[in-house]
Amino acid sequence: MRVMLILFVEYHRAFRESATYTFDREADLTVVAQGGSVAEGRQKMAEGGIDTAIVDIPLPDEGAEELVRVLHEANPSIPVLVMTHLKDREVQPRFLEAGASEVIPKSTTLEELLAAVRKLGG
Repeated sequence: MRVMLILFVEYHRAFRESATYTFDREADLTVVAQGGSVAEGRQKMAEGGIDTAIVDIPLPDEGAEELVRVLHEANPSIPVLVMTHLKDREVQPRFLEAGASEVIPKSTTLEELLAAVRKLGG
């Protein structure tokens, strides 16, 4: 069985750590890098070794949309899942255009999040 290596960029530390704990309990998923800002996400992305990325929006610094664009341009084969609590109808098209593979609501359950990540991993 192949293990999917995940970069998780999420501003809320408690959510990020509890979701990471859940991912790491799964035999086929593991969070190998995490951060709470665009800057940390860029740094972890540059270190490599990821198969997929989960990016929360909004993030506290320069903008999650740019992080998604950079992730996609660096390696278009790495799917990027965007999570958001924003209700703006323009959010989803903007992030899909930037290179996100899917945009899901932050109200998604952990089980639904696991399923979405597995779907992206093929």
